[in-house]
Amino acid sequence: MNLVEYLFKAAVEGGRLLQPAIVFEGRRVSYGELARQVGQFGHLITAELGVKAGERVAIASRDCPEFVIAFMGSAAVGALAVPVSTMLTAAELAYVLDHCGARVLVASSDQLEKLQSIRSGLAQLSNVLLVDGEADGASNLQTALAGAGEAEILDVAADAPAFILYTSGSTGPPKGAVHVHGNLPYTVEHCCKHVLRVRTEDRLFSSSKLFFAYGLGNSLSFPLGSGATAILCKDRPTPPVVAGVFERHRPTVFFGVPAVYRSLIEHRAQGGALDTSSVKLCVSAGERLPESIFREWKELTGLDILDGIGSTEMLQMFITNTRERIKPGSSGQPVPGYEAKLLDAQGRDIEGAGTGSLLVKGGSASPGYWRDPEKTAATMLGDWMLTGDIYRRDDEGFYWFEGRGDDLFKVKGLWVSPVEVEDALLSCPGVLEAAVVPRASEDGMNRVAAFVVLKSGETAGASMEDELKARVRALLPSHKRPSQIYFLDELPRTATGKLQRFKLRDQPST
Repeated sequence: MNLVEYLFKAAVEGGRLLQPAIVFEGRRVSYGELARQVGQFGHLITAELGVKAGERVAIASRDCPEFVIAFMGSAAVGALAVPVSTMLTAAELAYVLDHCGARVLVASSDQLEKLQSIRSGLAQLSNVLLVDGEADGASNLQTALAGAGEAEILDVAADAPAFILYTSGSTGPPKGAVHVHGNLPYTVEHCCKHVLRVRTEDRLFSSSKLFFAYGLGNSLSFPLGSGATAILCKDRPTPPVVAGVFERHRPTVFFGVPAVYRSLIEHRAQGGALDTSSVKLCVSAGERLPESIFREWKELTGLDILDGIGSTEMLQMFITNTRERIKPGSSGQPVPGYEAKLLDAQGRDIEGAGTGSLLVKGGSASPGYWRDPEKTAATMLGDWMLTGDIYRRDDEGFYWFEGRGDDLFKVKGLWVSPVEVEDALLSCPGVLEAAVVPRASEDGMNRVAAFVVLKSGETAGASMEDELKARVRALLPSHKRPSQIYFLDELPRTATGKLQRFKLRDQPST
């Protein structure tokens, strides 16, 4: 079954074609209207723009209905949709468009300046369609759709390529994880329907954008595959923006990342409005959710946050807490339909409780990276995928994030997990955020360096540093205690909200 046919199945069988599939600003796009425009997009790119099955259609757009139309319309006719982050630099955008060989680009106008500076070097890119206007060398998408016929949904095998998602590229050039038509429905059936239990009457809102794997599930496959409604927002998810969406559109399910939950808690502490009365379920992924944020959010809103772990290669969460079983601070347990295992330093399976490298397998796994067989061979180990994360599994089968494999470091010959030290710092009342990295001292030996963002109203300085060191001294052994604490206004993060530790390691020590 083509993934597009699957995504419309719940609405068709439930008689919901007149119900809203997408709410965006002042627009309400029904399932019937969405199906028509998806067919029109498929006809436009094949009959008029000459895109053939297997060719790539890139989407570099802020969240809007046209993003969904382009993604589904490409997959409907056998082309490969390639969502692209709007946060990329011009050089990064050029790399991704060239690497995937995109024939058509669907973009929002905020990408025009970058595109114009790189267009001459993209020989394969023949057409640009703008979701919000027109410009030299670019046509308006809605105008182009108005005169298009409707393409039939192509019948494809479950293992036929459907789309490519590029990783953040934090450790080198971005890698394009290929996903097949069967991957996305698998996440809906196992994570969305079984764990989150999304219903047709739900309204889903995600702070993470559609061009990320997490956001693609939250705002496209989960709501549509369930016959529910997606709430889209084109703006950056600042606390006032998120609060405004809560007030206007009344979501019942909210997907965020730890940094967003933290900012909303601080926003409310400073007297900002935040009405969560419509929200029944909160979810977090992308980065480990500290127990302190879980507790503060629960106290503020009365709502639990289901924290989990997913990846671009697996599309969505494969380990998560559930409504029935939550251990704050943990990533939870494997989602039904997925398996996880830990390997020790010698590559042997760890039975029962223990700490090691995390591998996962399940029906949403990417078969490999686009044009990168070496990285594919290093990451996709038969049915198992190497995540690069170090996890601890407790006696009850809950998984606890210890750090990325390259984040752990030794002090005085003993291992230090940055997460453990960060949790100790976050237990201090005045600390909003904390990050830990190794720093070489004058004798060339590793020491623990901590970077801290204080809550509003708190004052950085020697007195605060002494207070934090005293608190941590009571919680951790000597080799894990920070010898240096630096105060920052904010921590460096990726567009997905993940901490960029390498920038802290490279930060000047004064």
